[in-house]
Amino acid sequence: MQPRKLEQYKYFQPIAWTLCVSFAGFVGMIALQVESSVQEFQTSSIGFEERLQNLEEKVGVSPEAN
Repeated sequence: MQPRKLEQYKYFQPIAWTLCVSFAGFVGMIALQVESSVQEFQTSSIGFEERLQNLEEKVGVSPEAN
């Protein structure tokens, strides 16, 4: 006797659809987060060099020492 295929189980379809929809929602939420981050960086009035300098000061890295 051959074993049953996965698709033949009673609860396969609801579980598969739930996983599919959940993954689509997860990817959609990540896309929205990326979009909002990009918008935030585009509207930022502070330049990259100034942000990097502020970060170096917070961390305590001195680029002049290199």
